[in-house]
Amino acid sequence: MQSVKLYKRLWPYIIPHLAKIIFAMLLALLISGAEGATAWLVKPALDDIFLKKSLFMLKILPLAVVVIYVIKGFARFGQAYLMHWVGERIIMNLRNEVYRHLQELSLSFFHNNPSPVLMARITNDVGMLANVCSQVLAEFFRESFTLIILLGVIFYRDWKLALAYVVCLPLLVIPVTRVGKKLRKISRKNQEKMGDLNTVLHETFTGCKIVKAFGMEDYEYQRFQKENDKLYQLKMKGVWVDEMLSPTMEFFGAVGTAVVIWYGGLQVFKGTTTPGTFFSFLVAIGMLYNPVRRLSKMNSTFQQSMAAAERIFEVIDIQSEIQEKPDAVELGGFKREIVFDQVNFRYYNDGDLVLKNINLTVNKGQMVAFVGASGAGKSTLMDLIPRFYDTLGGNVKIDGIDVRDLKFKALRSHIAVVGQETILFNDTIANNIAYGSRDASMEKIIAAAKGAHAHEFIEEMPDGYNTIAGERGVKLSGGQRKRITIARALLKNPEILILDEATSELDSQSEKLVQEALEILMAGRTTLVIAHRLSTIRHADKIIVLDSGRIVETGTHDELIAKGGVYKHLYDIQFLGQAEEVGEV
Repeated sequence: MQSVKLYKRLWPYIIPHLAKIIFAMLLALLISGAEGATAWLVKPALDDIFLKKSLFMLKILPLAVVVIYVIKGFARFGQAYLMHWVGERIIMNLRNEVYRHLQELSLSFFHNNPSPVLMARITNDVGMLANVCSQVLAEFFRESFTLIILLGVIFYRDWKLALAYVVCLPLLVIPVTRVGKKLRKISRKNQEKMGDLNTVLHETFTGCKIVKAFGMEDYEYQRFQKENDKLYQLKMKGVWVDEMLSPTMEFFGAVGTAVVIWYGGLQVFKGTTTPGTFFSFLVAIGMLYNPVRRLSKMNSTFQQSMAAAERIFEVIDIQSEIQEKPDAVELGGFKREIVFDQVNFRYYNDGDLVLKNINLTVNKGQMVAFVGASGAGKSTLMDLIPRFYDTLGGNVKIDGIDVRDLKFKALRSHIAVVGQETILFNDTIANNIAYGSRDASMEKIIAAAKGAHAHEFIEEMPDGYNTIAGERGVKLSGGQRKRITIARALLKNPEILILDEATSELDSQSEKLVQEALEILMAGRTTLVIAHRLSTIRHADKIIVLDSGRIVETGTHDELIAKGGVYKHLYDIQFLGQAEEVGEV
């Protein structure tokens, strides 16, 4: 039943290419006809040339053999090319659909599913399905037609002898079916284990600096070796199951051939059949073995591909937790305020509340800072504005419109985020700055870089703005990467700016440059700042203090210091620590 559902799911991808598939089927029929003709010609070759010594047949038959093989060769090429074209086109479209669907899923999905596993779905699983859409489908038509035509030849030559041979064929169905089911299960586990192996590779490659710093090369090697060994064991189990089919088929094929030789030989001795008829029959059953063997092997490949199809459609069937409403509206522009009204939030259905009864208004043009201990809910609160997550209770409104009633692009086009983690792509610096503003001119890109204090160091690079940043911006320093992301935000020119600990993990000199760039970026915008250094938010219009998901204090820097509460405690800890460090120096 599961297989039937998978066939139905794959059918819409096949329909647009039906004309090419039908033409490929006709070519397959031509190939199969040529195979049957080869077996057919054995009788006149023996009886007419060697027994009757016909000079005419001696001239005609060699020419007929050449014509048959030329036709078969060109037909095989045409069919293979057409079916691979169709298969690769289907796979390309399916891979595009999987990737597009993944892009539309919510952040929580990516937090719960390691990226290497998702990469394996798009590359390995979709790649395995290509076998069905090109190789298996092409061979199925060709070998099925060949099987039917050769069966026609042997029944025409001697139907009694054919029945004696064919009775052995149904016995192959049971082992082929059982092997197929086992291979499907093994293949699914195999693909899952490949995802685990990719996860280890991804972690060690991206964390190579930490691995070396802690001298963990041997540990990581052992971890990889362990996962690789599990994959090897699964592979070998699949090989064992798959290859056991061959001796089984060889046995039944040998029994059938033995019966044919014994019975057919008796008929030749009795004179009820000619040597040409017998050898034509014998050649036909010899040729018949190949399509039977290939069809059984094809079933193994097919079952493995169906396991990949199951995993692919599992991803396509996942619905994003964050859905855009069919009647979602545009956001013409940000004019008044952002309001958090009775907001509650948790990441998991059975988890604790991360945000509890948040009530807050941020007016247009204000700089509002959020402080609190790690895990207080600051970043989570910010993630609700661009609707990376939805509230459990209450709502977030922009100019009186619930963000859940807005179109995603309309909402996020007014917001820019500069986070603690700087994300750059393995592309030119110019393209990294223009990410999200792909139509921006070079003049605007340079202007944004100048505003972010990045133009100078970019110009000093070997290829200037055409310098490749490297994976995750590895060719740049932390401060340089940060300034590139600020330039990206400047180019977007958002009305709402979210700074999530944007100056963390920087040295003093880099922090100074980044802070100056941020001040240029914040000018005239509504800015929400998550601050790790309280000195950077003294001039904020409003400071919100969060503790365990609740707002515990609100006010300006001076008001909160005078109040002597949580904020003052955080401030004293931070600045007393700095004073002690200065004293020690």
